[in-house]
Amino acid sequence: MRRSGFIFLIGLLGLLAGQTARSERDVVDKIIVVVGDRVILASELASQIQLYAFQTGIQPKTEAEIQQLQADILEQMINDQLFLLEAKQDTSVSVRPEEIEQALDEHVTRVAGNFESQEAFIEALTAEGLTVRELKKKYRGDIENQLLRQRYIQRKLYSVSVSRHEVEEFYSQFRDSIPSQPEAAKLAHILLAYKPSQVVEDSIQALASRLRQKILDGADFAAIAAQYSSMGAGANGGDLGFVGRDDVVPEFSRAAFNLSVGDISGVIRTQFGYHVIKCEDKKGERLHLRHLLLAVGPSAADSLAVRQRADSLLQAARSGSDFAEMAKTFSDDNDTRAKGGELGWFAVSQLPAEFAAEVLGWKNPGEYRGPVASRYGVHVLRLMDYQEEKKFDLENDFDKIKELARQDKTGKMVDRWIEEIKAKTYIDYRL
Repeated sequence: MRRSGFIFLIGLLGLLAGQTARSERDVVDKIIVVVGDRVILASELASQIQLYAFQTGIQPKTEAEIQQLQADILEQMINDQLFLLEAKQDTSVSVRPEEIEQALDEHVTRVAGNFESQEAFIEALTAEGLTVRELKKKYRGDIENQLLRQRYIQRKLYSVSVSRHEVEEFYSQFRDSIPSQPEAAKLAHILLAYKPSQVVEDSIQALASRLRQKILDGADFAAIAAQYSSMGAGANGGDLGFVGRDDVVPEFSRAAFNLSVGDISGVIRTQFGYHVIKCEDKKGERLHLRHLLLAVGPSAADSLAVRQRADSLLQAARSGSDFAEMAKTFSDDNDTRAKGGELGWFAVSQLPAEFAAEVLGWKNPGEYRGPVASRYGVHVLRLMDYQEEKKFDLENDFDKIKELARQDKTGKMVDRWIEEIKAKTYIDYRL
């Protein structure tokens, strides 16, 4: 089966967050390709190669493999720039600010998913001197460009269709190379998130109040922040430097920007925990802030209680209780709760590690398993349907083969567009 356009199209339309944000550089970077009025830097190519290796687990071993991977990824980066140039010239293509914001939220969520917990993610951000809002600012330009490219290509491909004759020709030509339908499971779940009890909430809030009072009584704010703050927030005595209103979460911003220089805030609750804030200085619309942060997390007793609750729900399901109704009532997964906990189809070989062990060999729809612990909480699983691995055939899998044929056709169209755009665009290779 053809490779370049077909794979490029799937990657471009299927992976929104395929690029990393450009970082500030302490050294002069090297331009390796000029595409129209845009440039591709050596550091960006290196970043894309690292991202590809991380996402696929593929590590080239020989010099030839390294050079081939570099050439393939660079060519895709050039194609991305070519499509971006076309998208920006097409006045009918645009993205709304709320679309960019949603894509940013999803991207940051994926980045956070690479960490063991939300607390570990925030700690890593803090160590880099960043907030979530600052991270989103760094990604915004790349995300907007990706959405523009995606919207442009979707418009160009909207009317692509394939006839039955084209499907039959495609199947005849690629029958032996069409991948098998993988072994797959259709799952539903009830998620019980790890949450701190009210006792934990009250104790952390009380500690924050006591520490605030110590500061008001004359204790050094920086020393208290360094000693007690969670998630690395005590670095440099809790110093955040100069920040704007939009650099911090709304609850923090409302409290901080009501302070005068030298003022100490009350105890503020945000998604990160309980804060006490001090205003050190002001320059225009920006404040120099320092804060104490006490994170709020579930205790061992809270986690045990969640597991016991999951056990009870599992037993209730096995005893005949309506799983979908229990999911609507008890699940903490906002995305699936209204659908009775339905997660959809998953290739068994691609399930998260914590689910894979539980699902392995599970073939009888209507059964329940769990509880399964993940970084999100504890899951009770239901097997809704199961399918064995099998080869596609034209008679029984016509619609799926038709979609593969359509993708192949659009891949060929993408290749032609790229060549047309290249023919009218200045491209200077400097690698």
